[in-house]
Amino acid sequence: MEKIKNILAGGKCLKLVCGAGNEDVKEIEKLSYVYSSAGFNMIDVSAKNDILNAAISGIKRAGQGNNTALCVSVGLQEDIHLTKAVVNNIKCEMCGNCISVCPQGALFIEDNKILVDEKKCIGCSICINQCKNEAIVSEHKYKAPYAMLLPLLSEQIDCVEFHCSSSNEEHIIDSWNKILSVYNGCLSICIDRAKLSDDKVISIVKKMINTKNDIMIQADGKPMSGNSDDYKSTLQTVAFGELLRSNKIDVFLILSGGTNSKTSQLAKMCNVNINGVAIGSYARKIVKPFINSDDFFENQTLKMQAINAAKELADNILKYL
Repeated sequence: MEKIKNILAGGKCLKLVCGAGNEDVKEIEKLSYVYSSAGFNMIDVSAKNDILNAAISGIKRAGQGNNTALCVSVGLQEDIHLTKAVVNNIKCEMCGNCISVCPQGALFIEDNKILVDEKKCIGCSICINQCKNEAIVSEHKYKAPYAMLLPLLSEQIDCVEFHCSSSNEEHIIDSWNKILSVYNGCLSICIDRAKLSDDKVISIVKKMINTKNDIMIQADGKPMSGNSDDYKSTLQTVAFGELLRSNKIDVFLILSGGTNSKTSQLAKMCNVNINGVAIGSYARKIVKPFINSDDFFENQTLKMQAINAAKELADNILKYL
């Protein structure tokens, strides 16, 4: 707990979001290695033993075991982060558009059908929005958040993040209290405004933070939208951060959802006091050309290219934190 509190209190938290639904252990190990080598001090992964172990392995490869905190994510049934794409092959015309736009390479053709590799799918819905025949839907692989945590309580976890995107306040609070009943370490509340009014978000957050110390809020501006490196993409998370601060939500505040190299700069320009930035889509995108290789760990050139790209991102964010 002290490791993560020191990171947050220093106001320079750099958090890599591997994806709450990302179960690609090879990618997780590579991402954890690259970004911990580049100075990111927190790695967020799916709440599963094999995924957690892959992240630990990557961090150890980088020699950053003492400097990098590990966070696992759990969520509610309505939360987009824990969904998977499913293809209806009766409606599908095999145009291949979904395959070309998937940032995770999760869709593929086999036996003249388009299938989804669930371990790679992160529920971003890009393929759903691209499909002109509405042949792809989103399906939730739901398991109660506290139940997901139980097998991990003896592992090297520094923080648990609760994704609580839901219109059901009672369900949010009930699940939160159940998490508190099984985990007493540092907690993060990842919340967005897709299903709730601003007033309701503030009301729910205040109820949650009154129940426990050592909490950080991850203001998820527009979940999984950070594919572009511009101010517009990161505007919503900065605006959400300002909403929380202006309502006297006095906790560690991390910005996410549309984050990129411009996020901390825009927050500083808007005088929004933050403790760090969590980056998922954009961080994964800029290193993907390098880590996709099967011989990544044996290829010194690829490793350095990936680390340099990640280091440039880290430096741009830290400049304004």
